[in-house]
Amino acid sequence: MAQLTFLAFLFLATSFSLTTCKTTIDDLGPLEIGLRQYFQTGEATDEFLETLHSYEFPYLLREGMETAYDNPTVCYMCNLVVDLVIGERFLGLTRDTLVKEATLLCTHLKIENERVCKGAIELNIDVFLYAIDNYANFTSNRICGSILQAQSCPTGDAFEWSIDLPSGNSPERPKPNDTQVPTFTILQISDIHYDPNYTPNGNADCGEPICCQGDQGKPATPEDACGYWTDYRNGDSPWHLVEETVRQAKTQKFDYAYYTGDIISHRIWETSIENNTEAITKLYSYFKDTLGVPVYPIFGNHEPHPLNVWPTDKVSDSFNIKWLFELAAKHWSDLIGEDISETVLKGGYYTVSPRPGFRIIGVNSNVGYTDNWWLIYDDFDPYGQLQWLVDTLKKAEDDNESVHILTHVPTGTSSSLKVWNREYTKIIERFSNTITGHFNGHTHKDEFYVYYNSSNPTQAIGVVFNGASVTPFTSSNPSFKYYYVDETTFNLVDYDEWTFNLTLANSQDSSKLPEWYKLYSFAEAYGVDNLLPSEVDKLLYKMTKDHSLLDNYFKFKYRNGDDGIKNGCNDSCKKNLLCSIVTTLYGENAQCNRFIDLYDS
Repeated sequence: MAQLTFLAFLFLATSFSLTTCKTTIDDLGPLEIGLRQYFQTGEATDEFLETLHSYEFPYLLREGMETAYDNPTVCYMCNLVVDLVIGERFLGLTRDTLVKEATLLCTHLKIENERVCKGAIELNIDVFLYAIDNYANFTSNRICGSILQAQSCPTGDAFEWSIDLPSGNSPERPKPNDTQVPTFTILQISDIHYDPNYTPNGNADCGEPICCQGDQGKPATPEDACGYWTDYRNGDSPWHLVEETVRQAKTQKFDYAYYTGDIISHRIWETSIENNTEAITKLYSYFKDTLGVPVYPIFGNHEPHPLNVWPTDKVSDSFNIKWLFELAAKHWSDLIGEDISETVLKGGYYTVSPRPGFRIIGVNSNVGYTDNWWLIYDDFDPYGQLQWLVDTLKKAEDDNESVHILTHVPTGTSSSLKVWNREYTKIIERFSNTITGHFNGHTHKDEFYVYYNSSNPTQAIGVVFNGASVTPFTSSNPSFKYYYVDETTFNLVDYDEWTFNLTLANSQDSSKLPEWYKLYSFAEAYGVDNLLPSEVDKLLYKMTKDHSLLDNYFKFKYRNGDDGIKNGCNDSCKKNLLCSIVTTLYGENAQCNRFIDLYDS
């Protein structure tokens, strides 16, 4: 019924792009009246549907909503509708009715087409109903304040907790004396998003969250046809692209491989345990058979069914994702070469030491992703992971080990729940000298992020490097990276990124392999000696003066993807790039403002 108008929006909150339309609270009178009447009667009159059509929100919750819609209006409507849901649920409103009416509203508001609306709502509605039915004093602020964090919706007294940290700071580690240090090599591959339904010459202009599927009709024009290798326009990775990426990666020697998450495609409205299991098993088995080195994987937010949801043992067994943890425990232990099942079975995280003095920690940062609906039920340190991380880093500190941390969802964005983001950042700062490498994925963009000391805001204490993605989704060329790591200190010395031009590859006969090339070396492109925080900090100051460096960063972000870079990057774009790099705690803008002032001056 109408109370799910906004929940219909929420169920479709994945990672896509929006239209640019503004609505204010003053304009919402007819819609609010219509919602309340529909809520009471359950009947969609012609007048009500006409009102809905005048407030259409195409692709409402695709990526970028906060820049396209009026935040107070969004929060107001969310709280209104969720309060109606809660009240009516207590009066016995059924699941089937909610699904039916939410699908009607989602479709008539043109958020997505009917099959996407219905599929996504069917997959996710039970989480919300469970939370409403079982959470004492449940409020709309708890839903709207977390899921719509990007719109700064009020949270009330929710989402406030802290992790116990040991006092002091980790001792400083040795730094390289020169650039000619012995190194070993780590391959990073990220965000493959293997699509078993990918159809070359399929429809790339399909209007759904992912295109190039066999059931989306024929392209209207030759220009709308999907390429053989994949497509800039909401296309994921066919298996032959996965094989080709691994083939090219193996043309150089590397000692370890990091896979920073996301195996499942963006066909988010009809995932299943069976299909996810098949795709996950296929990729991990392929890595095991072909890469020939230890592989250290972590979860992406797409691996569960439904995507994004990570229920803890505090909820009903009917929601558990034991199947995923068991699957990962088996395959990850095989890939790494030792049994890591104990902590993987607890929450999808682990630690190993592949050589003396060196430790790798795989973190399941997806639990703090705002699209993890279970956060509205219980957000306190899911799976006890952050406290485990503190204990693991403290032992590494005591044992004089250097640590690389692998995560999927980066902090600093509106997608990372602020309290989880804050506590994780405190941990990173406390153990900044112990952690010599940070790696993540998720955004599909070649980016880096710099952590600064909260008590000395001009001191850089950590740099996180994003592995970009094999999928072009969206507008980027497929890519992977080789990192060169100091054998003694385990600091990062440099990395190379490799890619190919998707337009060119698709223009050639499908039997011809893509023409891979080294896009850039970080040290060479940016004129730094290594990838230490102090060196990358110097680069940021150079970027504020030499804006051509930000032009290069913009091109690298999309791996020179024709579709991504075609409009260039103006001053506003460059400032946004700077802010993104230095904002590692969502809502804290001091570093952003500091570097913007330097840019302007």
